[in-house]
Amino acid sequence: AQWARFKHVSKDKSVLVVNHHGPLPVDTGGLCGEKATAWNILKTVGTRADPSDAVVVVGDFNADVGTATVQELSARLSKLLTGRSFGGVDHVFSSCGGDAVVATRNLDDELGAGGSDHDALDVVLRV
Repeated sequence: AQWARFKHVSKDKSVLVVNHHGPLPVDTGGLCGEKATAWNILKTVGTRADPSDAVVVVGDFNADVGTATVQELSARLSKLLTGRSFGGVDHVFSSCGGDAVVATRNLDDELGAGGSDHDALDVVLRV
């Protein structure tokens, strides 16, 4: 996974963003398995985030909503949006949920695929 922390200096708020590209074959978790894939993502979050950070985890997980990978992540983070391509393997998760979610949309509905075989997912959060 790739990650970055962003800080709004005047508001003193930070966001940890993690981008994950999941293992193949789809819905298997690869060599480590579905749960281990989720735990490795959560380990990255746990070792890189400050306690006050908002956390956003995005990517092509190569795992649909019925997999242990997505279920494990959903038990600890809010699943905010799932795409439709390849049975729904693109996801946005966050430690923010409820009132923090300003908007969610699949940009493919408005703009088309734009040359990608995956959905362009858009989530706006208030942190």
